[in-house]
Amino acid sequence: MKALLIQFIFKLYISTFRYSVIVDDNVIKLADEGKRLVFFCWHNQLAITFGQSKRFKFVSMISRSKDGDLLAPLVESFGHAVVRASSSKGASAGLMEMVEYMDKGYHAAMAVDGPKGPVYKAKPGTLYLAKKADRILVPVLGNCTRFFRFKSWDRFILPKPFAKVNLHLCAPITISSSLEKEDVEQELSEVENKIMELTRVHSENII
Repeated sequence: MKALLIQFIFKLYISTFRYSVIVDDNVIKLADEGKRLVFFCWHNQLAITFGQSKRFKFVSMISRSKDGDLLAPLVESFGHAVVRASSSKGASAGLMEMVEYMDKGYHAAMAVDGPKGPVYKAKPGTLYLAKKADRILVPVLGNCTRFFRFKSWDRFILPKPFAKVNLHLCAPITISSSLEKEDVEQELSEVENKIMELTRVHSENII
C-alpha cells in the first residue's frame, strides 16, 4: 500500500514538470538498429531523467535496501525492468542479469557516480556493462531553474512543481571492448571529463 501511494504521488508530481527533450539523432539511429545502449547520468539528476522514459525501455540496477524496496516498484510502474543488486552485494551477477535484459530489447540506465559517490566521480560499473553489450554509452544531462537541493552526498536535485526541465540525450560515446585495468581506467577518465564538459553546458544551473 505504501509503495502504491508513493507511485501515485511521484507520478502526479513529475506530471507537472514541463519537459523539453532533445535527443541526438545518432542515439535514435543506433536504437533503431537494435544496438544495446547504456544511458548514464549523475546520481543527483535521477529525478530529472524520468522525462526520457517514454521513448526507451530501460533496465536499471537498484539496491536491496529498504529504500530500494520502495524505488523498484516505482521504476517498474513506468514499464521498465529492475535488477536488485548493489556495488557491495551481487554487483557482478547484477550486471550480467542486466545484459540478459538488454538482449531482450532493453537499454540500460545507470547513475555513473552512484550509489555512494563521491559526487561527479565516475565509477567503472557503467563501462563494464557497456563493454558486455555493444560498447556504446549515452550521456544524459538535465537542467532546470527552479528546484529543491537536498543535503545528501550528491546534492540531489528535485525540480519544483511546474518547473521547466531541459533534458539532453547527448551524442553516443563508443568505447573499446578491452577489460584490461589500464584501458578501463583511461577510458573512465575520458568519459568523466566528457560528461563534466557536457554538465557545464547542459546543467549549468544545478552543477
